[in-house]
Amino acid sequence: MTVSMLVGALRAIIETTRSPAEILAGLNRRLVGRGSGFTTCLAIRISFSGNLILANAGHLAPYLNGQEILTSPALPLGLDPSAVFAEETYQLAHGDRLTLLTDGVPEASSHKELFGFERTSRISGSPAGTIAEAALRFGQADDITVLSIVLDRQSENQFQ
Repeated sequence: MTVSMLVGALRAIIETTRSPAEILAGLNRRLVGRGSGFTTCLAIRISFSGNLILANAGHLAPYLNGQEILTSPALPLGLDPSAVFAEETYQLAHGDRLTLLTDGVPEASSHKELFGFERTSRISGSPAGTIAEAALRFGQADDITVLSIVLDRQSENQFQ
């Protein structure tokens, strides 16, 4: 039910703004008071020129070319109606790889040992399938989602 509500809210919000921070603020307002849980979220906007704008609401930070992007700390969605979400801006270059992943990767476990952030960081520059397979082989404990975006400047209007 929460996901359905978030999808509907997201569709309504993006009719009035493309700002990742404003999108998170709008989703947050709609989640506050709708139960005892919370939702982490990373909102990103990438232009064809490679301009990346992101805002984070308690989600794992993304990686750029195998290096974690530092994001401003913020609460997850649904906890505080006055939460503020900051935006960070980066310029991606041809061939840059942006990697987004869920906590199922570092939380994969084998014999009470976590895959962990160090292992995750070491393989974060790899293609999405390679990262997901490594976490699955280690031991899946949660959903594992990995998305890699590679900027392809051969065509100014095309992403890989």
